Amino acid sequence: MAATFLYAILTDRVLLVKFDKDKHGLFCEPFLNSTWILPEKSPFWNEKHIETYQILLEKDGASNLKEGLPSVLFINLQHTLSEPEKYFHCDHSQDLLRKVPLMILQSDQYFVPSLFMNPFFNLEVTKMLPEKDTVFHHLGRYLFQPSNEAWELISSYYEAHLAKADERIGLQIRVFNAISTPQETVMDLVLS
Repeated sequence: MAATFLYAILTDRVLLVKFDKDKHGLFCEPFLNSTWILPEKSPFWNEKHIETYQILLEKDGASNLKEGLPSVLFINLQHTLSEPEKYFHCDHSQDLLRKVPLMILQSDQYFVPSLFMNPFFNLEVTKMLPEKDTVFHHLGRYLFQPSNEAWELISSYYEAHLAKADERIGLQIRVFNAISTPQETVMDLVLS
């Protein structure tokens, strides 16, 4: 989400977030007197009827963009090595994408380094964030402020389980397929 937020800024787009019900109320709204939550009745909750980035590239490769670019485009950058999505970061793709007014970007990738390497964004992102190793820190501090309810849960858990610990170790565990790797299996592996 941090990379997508920076991409939205660099491409002059508005960021709307599609949270599932379990994420509502987790973060404070980052924009005063407004929301960043995509309304549940939005037609963009179901991206199946929206043209995909893959189709756009196929049309571009076949020089079939005569009928024009779509007004809405779905890009799936979730942990994938599929052919079309890996070209998202290339100059030619960004030249096409900046002409599409509305993009639905689904990603579980931190793609900020590619923004520094792209000539379309390099100058602007370097001016905004000159120290590359602090980019996530700045974006995260702005975006990921826990709501009061979430902060209360965090504080009480900390007091009950971590405050008196001599040593703390942080782990990030990523599960790419929750169906084939149930939570119990992950917990067993972590605790063994």
